[in-house]
Amino acid sequence: MRFRKFVIVGIISAMILTLLPCSAVNADISIPKIIKIGLFYGQTAKSSYQLSSPVGFNFAYENNTGNLVNIFSTSMQNVQVIKDDSFYLMMGNYDDFEMANSEYAKIVNRITNVLIGFDGKYHIYIGPYLTLADLQSAYEILSKNYTNISKVLPDKNILIRNGAKNLFLFNMNADLYVSKLNPEGIPMAIESKRYRGMFEFRRQQDSDMTAINVVPLEEYLYGVVPGEMPAWWNIEALKAQAVAARTYAAKNVGRYGKYGFDLTNDTNTQVYKGYDGEAPSTNEAVDETKGVVAVYQGKLIDALYHSHSGGYTEDNINYFSADVPYLKGVEDKYVFGYNSYHDSWMVTYTKDQIKNLLLNKGQDIGDIVDVKVTEKSWTGRAIAVTIYGTKGTFTLRKGDIRSFFGLKSTMIDIKGDGSSEFEAYAISSYSDSQKISLKEINIQNNKGITKVSKDTFYAVGANGIKELKKTDKPSEVYTIKGSGYGHGVGLSQYGARGLADQGYNYISILKYYYKGIEVYDTINNKSL
Repeated sequence: MRFRKFVIVGIISAMILTLLPCSAVNADISIPKIIKIGLFYGQTAKSSYQLSSPVGFNFAYENNTGNLVNIFSTSMQNVQVIKDDSFYLMMGNYDDFEMANSEYAKIVNRITNVLIGFDGKYHIYIGPYLTLADLQSAYEILSKNYTNISKVLPDKNILIRNGAKNLFLFNMNADLYVSKLNPEGIPMAIESKRYRGMFEFRRQQDSDMTAINVVPLEEYLYGVVPGEMPAWWNIEALKAQAVAARTYAAKNVGRYGKYGFDLTNDTNTQVYKGYDGEAPSTNEAVDETKGVVAVYQGKLIDALYHSHSGGYTEDNINYFSADVPYLKGVEDKYVFGYNSYHDSWMVTYTKDQIKNLLLNKGQDIGDIVDVKVTEKSWTGRAIAVTIYGTKGTFTLRKGDIRSFFGLKSTMIDIKGDGSSEFEAYAISSYSDSQKISLKEINIQNNKGITKVSKDTFYAVGANGIKELKKTDKPSEVYTIKGSGYGHGVGLSQYGARGLADQGYNYISILKYYYKGIEVYDTINNKSL
């Protein structure tokens, strides 16, 4: 095969990684053409990735003008991209692949472990060698017959392999981009899952290799909307989800910049299922709202959304921290009746389980004696839960309540199984005195019945004054009853479904949950 170094055009040149504002009345309303999604990073990063494409692959890097420059291509349908920590010997210095390939053809039958690679120029690489000692031994032998030979240390290599055959070595302090050899047809797959756009691989310090999907924003949304909302729901709800997801993505570009991408593919940002997760109805919702975003006072909103509100959405400040004018709670009466598991639910904790949860947080307040919701917002959500112990108290606030107990939401009430009672003795002529427990004491006189509100009560009889003292029976188990699923801020997905089923369109749905916003068409420069 013959190869040529060139600047990639067509679909790949469209993927220059810059934020390009759409022509809009307000210059603050801008959305990216391309977005980067982290597929594998941090703890999920891998040292090797399996790629497949029915039309083969292009491999490229980004030059200092922002263009992607192709350096190697293959028609093979399956390759591995590997973080390579091996040693190599390098010789030759060539401006293009043809020159390197010509030299490669001359020596491949004499040196078996040889391949072509690139570090800004093309070279012949010999290896791999697993240790520095092996590298040194090979160098001493080969340098007798080949001039201009040098050693390559394993600090930045990415190896392209097909099965047991090494195809190409990328040896640059830069990211490697992989696209289809032909832009038409079925998308590429990474680890057996297909995605539109291209892949970017980055050697990350103190981690394995980060894998990123570089994809046009609208095509990214094809994989997000069905990941966040069932594709068979009402089309107006799907459109509302598409606009919320588009706005959220545009607002949060660069959020994961330290890893080299914008958003994750999970619930840390938005669930993204790629090409294999797409559905005709959700693609239609994306297409019919193309370029449409939600704005407040001329700027993109932080379009938070959640699954089920439990009856009321929440003010942002009551779950997170900032007081955001468009993220205010609203009644969400159409949310119920679709999912009984979210409509109402219950979890229980023993006092020892709660004690251990606190100890895991480094909090020792002794044995647990009570757990109470000590503050609620106007929507009915808990914003403070206090745990009482024999050594002190500990108060959870806002979103920490949900994460501490692993709850679906903070629309909750908490009740223990303990009780308070008065101890008294009953005496009759038929038996000895018997101890009885009274849940409460009431006094009756000519004005009616009055409940005793004090913890201690005194009874006067023939034998003098007796003290009846209220005693508390501590709870062993605490039951948390709740409704809803998610943080409760912004758009309620089940509520959006309910509104759509009641005849609301996607614009009305968005304006219902995001207060005071405009729904803005960035392509046609107008509010909808």
